Amino acid sequence: MESGRVRKTAERVAEEIVNDIVMNCLRTGDRLSLEGEMVDRYKASRSSVREALRLLEVQGLIVLKPGPGGGPVVGQVDPANLARTASLYFHLGGATYESILRTQAMLEPLCTQLASRHPQRRMAMEPFVSPVRLRTNDEVRRHDERLHAAIYRLADNPIITMLTQAISRIVCDHVAVDTSPRRLATIGDERAALARSVAAGNAEEASRLMYRLVRAEHDQLRDESPDVLDTLIEWR
Repeated sequence: MESGRVRKTAERVAEEIVNDIVMNCLRTGDRLSLEGEMVDRYKASRSSVREALRLLEVQGLIVLKPGPGGGPVVGQVDPANLARTASLYFHLGGATYESILRTQAMLEPLCTQLASRHPQRRMAMEPFVSPVRLRTNDEVRRHDERLHAAIYRLADNPIITMLTQAISRIVCDHVAVDTSPRRLATIGDERAALARSVAAGNAEEASRLMYRLVRAEHDQLRDESPDVLDTLIEWR
């Protein structure tokens, strides 16, 4: 009974810490109150405060710095943390990698469609509208990270974009394969066509182009690693 009471208090304290971070407009790296001060501020026992801090640390929302001058600081709202937590729930729920590929193929085009309606789309897409020669998988990855980050900002929907980033992070970290040499020859042109479509505000066309890009990657994965698709999503 006592441990349950501590847990419930810890969750309440964790919620209040998050509320204070938001209300005070704190950013990554900003210091939070020390543990002893939190005991007084949140009217909770030291064990409840420590449990609250651990709960937030697991989610990546705070970082507990050790040693003199250490203590809790604001972490980063990183889709990678959401991806890790989500992968656990997906695993327990019996979801396979095939199901997450299908989800990515729905969400990425949706973000692209929203981005195509943003009034600042031309300026945001300007660095991507000219074709570039992408020679290696590292170059493709860096280019895609920049392009997708711009599309997510333009989508201007933090819930959809964070979910999409988390899903795509799981795909990239768990099952993505290197781009084939044949596709490397055309991949820069494909990305540029997508960027031009977004910049022009052609929402339906941009959505279709993004779907084709995502499906091309999925089809390559299905060809090269078909056995992976029916396995459960791992928690990692």
